[in-house]
Amino acid sequence: MRLLIDVDGEKHWCAGNIVKALKELLEIAKNKSSVRLLTIFYDNIKEKRRFKRELRKAKGDLLQAARNYLNWYNI
Repeated sequence: MRLLIDVDGEKHWCAGNIVKALKELLEIAKNKSSVRLLTIFYDNIKEKRRFKRELRKAKGDLLQAARNYLNWYNI
């Protein structure tokens, strides 16, 4: 999975498997005011479905969706 995000006007790539990319996203976005998802590339269909489900459940909040996914993964 590869994410292109905009954090306070700076563009960052988060790449790797979905867990690694989301952990990197949370680390980059820590204590920042605005985070936007610009582009996302999935490696497989299951990742895509699960992440989109978490994004819908978080009502479009990218950071909350990442936290929800990582909580689900750790359980």
